[in-house]
Amino acid sequence: MGQGLPPEAPWVVFEYPLFLVDSDLTPIREKYAEIVDRLTKWQPKDNRKGVFNKAPVEVSGSNYEDALARANYLFLQNNWGDGLAIFPPTKSRVDWILTGTDHNRKETVGGGSGKVAPKEGILTYEVLATCMAMAGGRPEYMPVAEAVCRTIIEKQNTLMTSSGGAYQGVCVNGPVAKELRLNSRFSLFGPDPKHPAGGAIGRCISLVLMNVGGHVAGQGTIAEYGEMRFTGLCFAENEDSLPNGWTTFAEEKYNRAKGTNSATFFITFIGGLRPFVHRGAGDEPNFETEMQESFFRAANVMKSVWTANHSPSQGMPGIMFYNSMICRNMAGIGWTKDKIRARLAELLFVTPEEIKDRTDIQRTAAAAKVDFSKLPARIPLMTNPLNINFVCAGGDHPSLAMWLAGVTLLGNIEIQLPKNWNALIAKAEEDLGPISAI
Repeated sequence: MGQGLPPEAPWVVFEYPLFLVDSDLTPIREKYAEIVDRLTKWQPKDNRKGVFNKAPVEVSGSNYEDALARANYLFLQNNWGDGLAIFPPTKSRVDWILTGTDHNRKETVGGGSGKVAPKEGILTYEVLATCMAMAGGRPEYMPVAEAVCRTIIEKQNTLMTSSGGAYQGVCVNGPVAKELRLNSRFSLFGPDPKHPAGGAIGRCISLVLMNVGGHVAGQGTIAEYGEMRFTGLCFAENEDSLPNGWTTFAEEKYNRAKGTNSATFFITFIGGLRPFVHRGAGDEPNFETEMQESFFRAANVMKSVWTANHSPSQGMPGIMFYNSMICRNMAGIGWTKDKIRARLAELLFVTPEEIKDRTDIQRTAAAAKVDFSKLPARIPLMTNPLNINFVCAGGDHPSLAMWLAGVTLLGNIEIQLPKNWNALIAKAEEDLGPISAI
C-alpha cells in the first residue's frame, strides 16, 4: 500500500493471493532480482520533505450528466469510491462542507499526526470534508464525523482490515442527534429519508478508512464478506423515551453528563446484528412471564455467535437494542438494566453434554488438563454482565429486539459544535423541511 512512502517510490507488485493462507510463494523467487535492484539502486528524484498537493482532477463530458458519470467511473478506476454513486467533491462543494467546522482546512483532524492506520495517510479537515462531500453529506454532519475520526486516529485499531469483516458503528448521545436528524426509532439502521444523516456520516467514515487508511478490498483489507461496509451503523439513542431512573448509554458507560453531545465509536467483529422475538405469543398468564420468556429467546441468540476460541472468563461484549416501548414495559414491572444483565448472564451457559463432541474444546481442555467428568452442570459464558451494553433505540413496537455481538468499544468523544451551528441547522430546515417527530 506504500505506507509512509513517497509516490515515486519503487514498486515490486504482487497480487493479493500471495498473502493468503497456503499461497504459492514462487512469485517472490521469480522477482528476487527486481527486489534487490529496487532496494539497492533506487534514488528519489525529489529530496524535498513535507506534504505536497497534486493538481485537481478535471473531468469533462458532452453535458453535465455525462461529466457526472465520467467522474464516477474515474473514482472507481482509482479505488477512490466505494461502489455507490458519489457526489463529485468539487472545490465549491468541499468549501461548503467546511463551513461545518471552525478548524483550518489544512489542519490535521485531532491536532496530532492525523494518520489513519494501516496506510497512515494524513487526514486533514479538507480531506474529511472531501469524503463527506463524496458521501452526499452536509456541513452540519462534520462535528460528528470529526469526533469519530479523532477516535480512529487515537486508537489506530486495524481489526477492520482482517478477514472477519469487522465494520464500524457510531452511537450519538445528546441534543445534537435530533438537530442532525439522526435516527433513533423506526428503521433505525436505515433507509429513512426523514433521517439521512446516519447514512451519510457512516459512508463518510468508510471513505476515510478507504482513501486515507487504505481499507481497499484485496489491498488494505481482506474482509471475506465485507458486511455493512458502505455505511456501517450510525444512529442515536432515543433519550427522550428512556424510563425514569434509566441512564443513557454515554452516561452509564462513559460518565458523560446528561445532555452532553458525544459520539461513541465501536467496531463489531464476527457477530453482527441478530434480531430475536421479544414479544410473546399472547397466551402468557401475565406480563412478568412474557418478559422472562423473552430472556430465554435473547440468550439463545446471544449464545449462537460465540466463536471457537471464545474464553468464558468475561463473555463476548455486545450491545442490546431495546426500543422505548420495551424499556418502559420492563421498567414498569421493576426491571432495571443491572437486573436484566444479571438475568441474561444467568441464562448464558453451556452444558458438558453440549460441548462433549466439540474437538476444538477438547483440545483446549486436554492442554489445560481439564477433567470433563468434573465440569459443572452449567459452564458460564458471560461472567461479566457489564459486557452486555444497553441502547434504547428502534421502532416503538414490542415485537422485536436486537443483539449486536462481538463489539469493541473504542471510545467516546465530546462533539464540538462550530460557532455557526444555529445557522447551519436553520439552513438544514430550509433544505430538508421540518424535523420529523417519528
